[in-house]
Amino acid sequence: MPSLVRPRIAILEPRESERVPTALMAFALGQGGARFPCCIRNVSDTGALLEFLGTEVVTLPPKFDLVLANDARFTAKVVWREGRRAGVLFCL
Repeated sequence: MPSLVRPRIAILEPRESERVPTALMAFALGQGGARFPCCIRNVSDTGALLEFLGTEVVTLPPKFDLVLANDARFTAKVVWREGRRAGVLFCL
């Protein structure tokens, strides 16, 4: 095999459902009623990618309520965090 030819690597998507890009505004409801505004960057049937606004680093509890602008409320569990972003799973 020539050194310039690389085998193709298949990338598997471990998610159960398709992610849909969004720009929905919401807030995470923290302990004591604290509200942390965020933008939902993408969403699927099982979770979402949240990007928090402002310059402070938001420390979310492991589970919190995610409240949308239309007052819809979802309980979410943090799966990962990086900077101002967090990946969450929706709890049933």
